[in-house]
Amino acid sequence: MSEFLKKQLVDIWQKTLQLIEDSGQFDPAVFNVWIKDSELYDLDDDFATILVPYKINKQIMMDSIEFIQQMLSSVLNSNVSCQIFLKEEMDRLSVSSVAKARNNMMLEDKIKKQYNFDNFVVGKNNREAHAAALSCCYYPGKFNNPIFIYGNSGLGKTHLLHAIGNYVKDNKPNATVLYIYSEDFVTLLIESMKNKTVEDLKEKIVSVDFLLIDDIQRLTQSTSQEIFFNLYNKLISNEKQIVITSDMHPSELKGIENRLISRFSSGLSVAVGAPEFETAKAILSKKIDGREDDIKIEDEVLDFIATKFSSDVRKLEGSLNELFFKAILHKPDHIDLAFAREIFKEDPVLQRQSNELTVRQIKRCVCEFYGLTRYQIESKSRTKNISTARQIAMYLCRKHLDLAFIKIGKSFGNRDHSTVMASCERISQQSKINDALAYAIKDIEKKLGVS
Repeated sequence: MSEFLKKQLVDIWQKTLQLIEDSGQFDPAVFNVWIKDSELYDLDDDFATILVPYKINKQIMMDSIEFIQQMLSSVLNSNVSCQIFLKEEMDRLSVSSVAKARNNMMLEDKIKKQYNFDNFVVGKNNREAHAAALSCCYYPGKFNNPIFIYGNSGLGKTHLLHAIGNYVKDNKPNATVLYIYSEDFVTLLIESMKNKTVEDLKEKIVSVDFLLIDDIQRLTQSTSQEIFFNLYNKLISNEKQIVITSDMHPSELKGIENRLISRFSSGLSVAVGAPEFETAKAILSKKIDGREDDIKIEDEVLDFIATKFSSDVRKLEGSLNELFFKAILHKPDHIDLAFAREIFKEDPVLQRQSNELTVRQIKRCVCEFYGLTRYQIESKSRTKNISTARQIAMYLCRKHLDLAFIKIGKSFGNRDHSTVMASCERISQQSKINDALAYAIKDIEKKLGVS
């Protein structure tokens, strides 16, 4: 590399770093410690190679890779895709060798043994998704293809993908399965294009019998979408099973081409919602199975955790782990409700003035609590957890915004005013006799700053 080219790369990267710093995307301390100490190593057509000194630098920058690509593209006045490597990686290998090794690593078996159908707790919130996942194992590529599983983070979508992979590996030894995260898919394509091995990569992918792709909403790079579109059509025509997860319904996807959204919608779309109380408690009971002799925990503690953390299965399980850890530290005779309440003190309230409150804010807060999407809460679905969340949101709109029933109905999928009236009355009455419902309303109101 000539000194002139090196100087150009330094100049381009300094301008990019200045844009990143001025944007306010990162806290100044984070920028100075973890972002600033990076360099633009190479720029080949629309592919940029960035070097960083440590793994934590790489992780932080990878978490914001799309933003960094936007800033660099702005400086160059053309669309650029970035790949980030550690300096020590580049010292040991050429860029092509790194790309090849990285491609092979990403195509390796990523199915996690600990996630299977046996330890997936089925409830009203996920019964349809569980049934769909099982059906594609029995009849791959025949009926529901693709299967599109959507819902908020932490509700078990990835668990189902791995469960499918494990079932296939255990029961169909001649079948091949590929689990891949959408951002890894993008990285694979970028590096394959740079190294002119795209056709080899496409051959490997279309040869699999099951393609399990996680978090499709992150597949926003246009070139990647074009290649994925062709791969998708090839797999479907060959009756290979595709299972996709996303944090939103296909119709809500942003930055994804309409032709892809149309194909996603042509299969079976199933939602995974937040577990209702019974399912949340069943998850906790399964989690402590076999540990009863080590730590005694009262049943009402499980009720408390199931009510407080049911919006996120990861948080639900994590809270139990935290409780056990604190019990080991503090050594109580047993874990009772008083101990649990002390450990899980209320989170700081998100303060808002009531006159700033909107229907949109109420919907968002209710959706976050129940692990739903706006599409679900506005849909015609009568699934219990969705309808309860919808009724609570209507009730809160009436209570705190004093909106007319007709206006509330229009905001929730053009529902009739009588439906809204009945929903508000039901929540008002049930909250007086149902402690779990009363707690949910109270918690949502605290987060809205109107309790």
